[in-house]
Amino acid sequence: MKYFSIFAFSLILFFSSDAFSAIKIWDGGGADANWATAANWVGDVAPVVNDDLVFPRQAARQTNNNNLGLLTTFRSITIDGGAYTISGNALRLTNGLTVIGGTHTINTIVNLGAAQTFIFGENSFTTIAVVSLLNFSLTIDGGEGLFLIGVISGSGNVVKNGLGFGLIAAASNFSGAVNINSGLLIIDANIPGSPVTVNGLPVSENGGTAVLGTGIIGMTNVVSGGIGAGSITTPTGVLTVQGNLSVGSNGTVIIKIESGASGIEADNIKVNGMVTLSNAALFTLSESDENPALGQSFEIITNDGTDPISGMFANLPEGATFNTNFGLTFRITYRGGDGNDVVITRINQAEFDFDGDGKSDISVFRPSNGTWYEMLSGSGNFAGQQFGEASDRITPADFDGDNKTDVAVFRPSNGTWYQLRSSNNTFFAVQFGASGDIPVPNDYDGDNRADIAVFRPSNGTWYQMRSAGNQQFAQQFGQNGDQPLIGDFDGDGVGDLGVFRNGFWYLFESLNRSFRAVQFGNPTDKPIPADFDGDSKTDIAVVRADGSTNQSNFFVLRSSDGRFTGTTWGFASDVPAVADYDGDGRADVAVFRPANGTWYLLRTTLGFTSVSFGQSGDKPVPSAFVPGRAFSTF
Repeated sequence: MKYFSIFAFSLILFFSSDAFSAIKIWDGGGADANWATAANWVGDVAPVVNDDLVFPRQAARQTNNNNLGLLTTFRSITIDGGAYTISGNALRLTNGLTVIGGTHTINTIVNLGAAQTFIFGENSFTTIAVVSLLNFSLTIDGGEGLFLIGVISGSGNVVKNGLGFGLIAAASNFSGAVNINSGLLIIDANIPGSPVTVNGLPVSENGGTAVLGTGIIGMTNVVSGGIGAGSITTPTGVLTVQGNLSVGSNGTVIIKIESGASGIEADNIKVNGMVTLSNAALFTLSESDENPALGQSFEIITNDGTDPISGMFANLPEGATFNTNFGLTFRITYRGGDGNDVVITRINQAEFDFDGDGKSDISVFRPSNGTWYEMLSGSGNFAGQQFGEASDRITPADFDGDNKTDVAVFRPSNGTWYQLRSSNNTFFAVQFGASGDIPVPNDYDGDNRADIAVFRPSNGTWYQMRSAGNQQFAQQFGQNGDQPLIGDFDGDGVGDLGVFRNGFWYLFESLNRSFRAVQFGNPTDKPIPADFDGDSKTDIAVVRADGSTNQSNFFVLRSSDGRFTGTTWGFASDVPAVADYDGDGRADVAVFRPANGTWYLLRTTLGFTSVSFGQSGDKPVPSAFVPGRAFSTF
């Protein structure tokens, strides 16, 4: 006896079928699993040519065999759910395949007898061994379903619609065009004669439309959406474009940087033709627990021949630097490789770096004339800007996100911030704060730009003007007399709230929105938070001036391994100027000696050096946020 649910399902399908076809619904009631066995179908009638075949989710014998005639033509196949495995003779379809749900394998050849649509419903996963288009077009549509085509052949076009995700693993004499209007399509097949067009939703952190893969595709035009490499089993890889590659202003090149068999690897797009980047976006992502080494380079677009790259990525001219959403900084060149390839190189992201070379620069602010003086480590040149007044509090930070520290001050008398932005040499001013506030600029929203912020001792509240969306934010954390801290103690790329109070560190970390307290230091110590061990987390650290020995002692609690380190360096009257002067990703112990205008650096990689730069009364810029140090000598 047949199930009522199957009967009801057949009524629904009846009204959507062609007048010259019959609906045959599988129930698996026979003694075997063959399609030719009448007892396996509702009504005990086996299918014939031009029938619509339906496979319900609750039917028996979901592993079955097409033993009807070779290349029997059916109008359509609908799989309602379950977990079907269909094997046997090759078949032909004229009006499509619909998979509503479930996980299925069609282990045979599906030939197209007309242009049609395959629909893969949300949460379905379907594998088809072979799809032969002949000269007919195939449209792939549906919700967020997954599909895998083992081998594709023919000269018909493929149109990818719907939000689903698909893979074409291999090809045999396929030459049709591929048009991707929605979702993702991975092409691991070698189809060099097939032009590819991507024109759908732009790529964002929430998804988008894109072509990916490790195969060979024909000339490619990314109008809106993305192009990248890598496949399901290979997180990174090489996608070859046999022909010109054009990526428009709404297009994105997607590059993954992951751990591989030979270390840290990145995607590569190899183009045997011209490369045109019309202000396209470059989107890098990584889920690796390891980071590439400083100085490690990746060739992300390999351009054949000697023709140069035409155009550039949006806001990334030759030699520009950019931040990734996983906290690393890279420099880009369009003249890498053999002279015409796109190469990105990891560089250090250093504080107090005015020239963007990944090294902190020796620099001072002279209150007597309101001038900033910098010794630029990248070129060795000297730079100076008159900007500020004697009573201003210097607030050097990267407010415009170009990986260069901006000259900036906070004026307590009127609560106004003044900035000279390095990206375009423009002046910016905004009133935010009041007299008595302590400036604490940091990247509190994770957009790789320092946000204007103050700590108000009178009520222990942090006030932030976040650059992402220009939103204002306030949170009470601390009390009058606390020394506010600037840092990213959990390494998530977002600034944390923290105060130093009587030898205790109180931290509110953004990653898990959790609080912790650490006793480290004496009440009279000065906190000097910085990343001393190179793990991208700010370490708890203090400097202790010992008047009895006229020495400064630096104490660090390393976040990477919990170890304690101590270093005696400089006189008690020296100003601590901790920063990464050698660009190795680790903060260096350093002091500025006002008595003789000399800097003494104990660099973690390059060792000791001393530099005469400045005079008595100058404020060393790297000590701008050390309580009591940037505004008076100790």
